[in-house]
Amino acid sequence: MESAEQYQRFVAWQCRLRKMSMRELGGRPTAGMSAGVYAISGGEEQSRMNFLIVRKNSQERTDEFRHIVRKTPDSSQWAKNGLRILSELHYHEDREFDNRLTALFSLESNLGYALTKAGQCHLKFAQDSVEHAFDFDVVSLNQDAELFQATYWHNRIFNPTLPGKVRVLGFNPRL
Repeated sequence: MESAEQYQRFVAWQCRLRKMSMRELGGRPTAGMSAGVYAISGGEEQSRMNFLIVRKNSQERTDEFRHIVRKTPDSSQWAKNGLRILSELHYHEDREFDNRLTALFSLESNLGYALTKAGQCHLKFAQDSVEHAFDFDVVSLNQDAELFQATYWHNRIFNPTLPGKVRVLGFNPRL
Protein backbone atom coordinates (compact mmCIF):
# COMPACT_ATOMS: atom_id res chain seq x y z
CA MET A 1 0.00 0.00 0.00
CA GLU A 2 1.33 3.44 -0.89
CA SER A 3 2.10 5.99 1.83
CA ALA A 4 -0.61 8.43 0.67
CA GLU A 5 -3.24 5.67 0.79
CA GLN A 6 -2.02 4.54 4.22
CA TYR A 7 -2.18 8.11 5.45
CA GLN A 8 -5.76 8.54 4.18
CA ARG A 9 -6.70 5.39 6.12
CA PHE A 10 -5.07 6.96 9.16
CA VAL A 11 -7.14 10.16 8.76
CA ALA A 12 -10.34 8.08 8.37
CA TRP A 13 -9.42 6.17 11.56
CA GLN A 14 -8.80 9.46 13.38
CA CYS A 15 -12.25 10.68 12.32
CA ARG A 16 -13.86 7.50 13.70
CA LEU A 17 -11.99 7.83 17.00
CA ARG A 18 -12.95 11.48 17.34
CA LYS A 19 -16.62 10.84 16.56
CA MET A 20 -16.64 8.20 19.30
CA SER A 21 -14.84 10.54 21.71
CA MET A 22 -17.35 13.34 21.14
CA ARG A 23 -20.45 11.15 21.28
CA GLU A 24 -19.55 8.62 23.96
CA LEU A 25 -16.74 10.10 26.07
CA GLY A 26 -17.73 13.75 26.39
CA GLY A 27 -14.80 14.78 24.20
CA ARG A 28 -12.11 13.07 26.30
CA PRO A 29 -9.29 11.94 24.00
CA THR A 30 -8.85 8.24 23.36
CA ALA A 31 -5.43 6.55 23.32
CA GLY A 32 -5.33 6.64 19.52
CA MET A 33 -5.74 10.42 19.44
CA SER A 34 -2.30 10.80 21.01
CA ALA A 35 1.01 9.68 19.58
CA GLY A 36 4.36 8.57 20.80
CA VAL A 37 6.99 11.04 19.62
CA TYR A 38 10.28 9.61 18.32
CA ALA A 39 13.35 10.95 16.58
CA ILE A 40 13.40 10.19 12.84
CA SER A 41 16.52 8.13 13.45
CA GLY A 42 14.64 5.85 15.87
CA GLY A 43 15.29 5.17 19.53
CA GLU A 44 12.99 5.34 22.50
CA GLU A 45 9.72 7.24 22.77
CA GLN A 46 10.55 10.82 23.78
CA SER A 47 7.06 11.88 24.82
CA ARG A 48 3.34 11.41 24.17
CA MET A 49 1.07 14.18 22.98
CA ASN A 50 -2.40 14.86 21.63
CA PHE A 51 -2.93 16.11 18.10
CA LEU A 52 -5.72 17.76 16.17
CA ILE A 53 -6.86 16.92 12.70
CA VAL A 54 -8.12 20.08 11.03
CA ARG A 55 -10.57 20.53 8.17
CA LYS A 56 -9.15 21.78 4.88
CA ASN A 57 -11.46 24.79 5.01
CA SER A 58 -11.52 25.42 8.74
CA GLN A 59 -12.33 29.14 8.86
CA GLU A 60 -16.10 28.72 9.30
CA ARG A 61 -15.70 26.22 12.15
CA THR A 62 -13.03 28.39 13.78
CA ASP A 63 -15.42 31.34 13.61
CA GLU A 64 -18.10 29.22 15.33
CA PHE A 65 -15.73 28.29 18.16
CA ARG A 66 -14.54 31.88 18.58
CA HIS A 67 -18.16 33.07 18.72
CA ILE A 68 -19.04 30.45 21.37
CA VAL A 69 -16.16 31.58 23.61
CA ARG A 70 -16.85 35.29 23.19
CA LYS A 71 -20.62 34.95 23.59
CA THR A 72 -20.59 33.90 27.25
CA PRO A 73 -18.11 33.77 30.13
CA ASP A 74 -19.58 30.37 31.14
CA SER A 75 -16.94 27.84 30.07
CA SER A 76 -19.34 24.93 30.68
CA GLN A 77 -21.43 26.37 27.82
CA TRP A 78 -18.32 26.50 25.64
CA ALA A 79 -17.71 22.78 26.10
CA LYS A 80 -21.39 21.88 25.70
CA ASN A 81 -21.74 23.84 22.45
CA GLY A 82 -18.35 22.68 21.17
CA LEU A 83 -19.29 19.03 21.76
CA ARG A 84 -22.59 19.57 19.98
CA ILE A 85 -20.82 20.93 16.90
CA LEU A 86 -18.09 18.29 16.89
CA SER A 87 -20.41 15.33 17.53
CA GLU A 88 -22.92 16.20 14.81
CA LEU A 89 -21.24 16.33 11.40
CA HIS A 90 -17.71 17.60 11.95
CA TYR A 91 -15.88 14.26 11.58
CA HIS A 92 -18.20 12.58 9.05
CA GLU A 93 -16.22 13.20 5.86
CA ASP A 94 -12.58 12.18 6.33
CA ARG A 95 -11.65 13.57 2.90
CA GLU A 96 -12.56 17.05 4.21
CA PHE A 97 -9.49 17.03 6.48
CA ASP A 98 -6.07 18.48 5.80
CA ASN A 99 -3.16 16.02 5.83
CA ARG A 100 -1.35 18.19 8.35
CA LEU A 101 -1.76 17.60 12.06
CA THR A 102 -1.42 20.33 14.65
CA ALA A 103 -0.54 20.47 18.33
CA LEU A 104 -0.64 23.31 20.85
CA PHE A 105 2.12 24.03 23.38
CA SER A 106 2.82 26.65 26.01
CA LEU A 107 5.55 29.07 24.98
CA GLU A 108 7.77 27.55 27.69
CA SER A 109 7.28 23.94 26.54
CA ASN A 110 10.58 22.08 26.19
CA LEU A 111 8.96 19.55 23.87
CA GLY A 112 7.54 22.28 21.62
CA TYR A 113 10.97 23.90 21.46
CA ALA A 114 12.76 20.59 20.77
CA LEU A 115 10.34 19.64 17.97
CA THR A 116 10.70 23.08 16.37
CA LYS A 117 14.48 22.88 16.56
CA ALA A 118 14.62 19.32 15.15
CA GLY A 119 12.18 20.20 12.36
CA GLN A 120 11.13 16.58 12.05
CA CYS A 121 9.86 13.62 14.05
CA HIS A 122 8.33 10.17 13.81
CA LEU A 123 4.87 9.71 15.33
CA LYS A 124 3.25 6.41 16.33
CA PHE A 125 -0.48 6.23 16.96
CA ALA A 126 -2.07 3.07 18.39
CA GLN A 127 -5.35 1.96 19.89
CA ASP A 128 -6.54 -1.60 20.36
CA SER A 129 -5.13 -3.58 17.41
CA VAL A 130 -4.72 -0.59 15.07
CA GLU A 131 -1.36 1.14 14.62
CA HIS A 132 -0.19 3.91 12.32
CA ALA A 133 3.29 5.46 12.16
CA PHE A 134 4.63 8.21 9.90
CA ASP A 135 7.53 10.63 9.58
CA PHE A 136 6.64 14.33 9.76
CA ASP A 137 8.29 17.66 9.07
CA VAL A 138 7.57 20.04 11.96
CA VAL A 139 6.96 23.76 11.48
CA SER A 140 5.99 26.54 13.85
CA LEU A 141 2.77 28.16 12.64
CA ASN A 142 2.32 31.92 12.49
CA GLN A 143 -0.41 33.21 14.80
CA ASP A 144 -2.38 34.54 11.82
CA ALA A 145 -2.33 31.19 9.97
CA GLU A 146 -5.67 29.42 9.53
CA LEU A 147 -4.31 26.20 11.08
CA PHE A 148 -3.01 28.12 14.11
CA GLN A 149 -6.38 29.80 14.66
CA ALA A 150 -8.31 26.53 14.16
CA THR A 151 -6.09 24.79 16.71
CA TYR A 152 -6.20 27.60 19.24
CA TRP A 153 -10.00 28.02 19.24
CA HIS A 154 -10.66 24.27 19.24
CA ASN A 155 -8.47 23.93 22.33
CA ARG A 156 -9.94 27.05 23.94
CA ILE A 157 -13.45 25.55 23.82
CA PHE A 158 -12.30 22.76 26.17
CA ASN A 159 -9.66 24.62 28.19
CA PRO A 160 -10.86 27.90 29.72
CA THR A 161 -7.44 28.51 31.32
CA LEU A 162 -5.59 28.40 27.99
CA PRO A 163 -3.30 31.44 27.83
CA GLY A 164 -3.60 33.92 25.00
CA LYS A 165 -0.04 33.34 23.83
CA VAL A 166 0.80 29.77 22.80
CA ARG A 167 2.88 27.91 20.24
CA VAL A 168 1.11 25.84 17.60
CA LEU A 169 3.14 23.40 15.55
CA GLY A 170 2.16 21.92 12.22
CA PHE A 171 3.12 18.35 11.40
CA ASN A 172 3.38 17.75 7.66
CA PRO A 173 3.49 14.05 6.73
CA ARG A 174 6.32 12.89 4.51
CA LEU A 175 4.35 10.92 1.94
